[in-house]
Amino acid sequence: MKPHWFFILLSVSDAPRYGTAIQDDVRALSGGGVRLWPATLYGSLEELVEQGWLEEIADDERPEKISGRERFYRITRPGRVALEREATRLESLARVARTRLALGGA
Repeated sequence: MKPHWFFILLSVSDAPRYGTAIQDDVRALSGGGVRLWPATLYGSLEELVEQGWLEEIADDERPEKISGRERFYRITRPGRVALEREATRLESLARVARTRLALGGA
């Protein structure tokens, strides 16, 4: 999974968000390490919808007190499964790295 996809899915895993809110949340989640420029963000959102991992929320399902033209996205069940698999894969890689580093000595 592309790293920025991981962070986008993570961003919407707890609540639906619109584009710039996802952008800001990803920056916060990554400690500033991942910055999504508009072309990358919106291209990725389209790709994630095509993958079936995100879905756009219909106007009548939008969070209360939100007006305007923002397009809200939420994670789908397959998206949640993909996110969980990627988190498990990353945990496994981190374990391997820690073990290897511990064996390497000084």
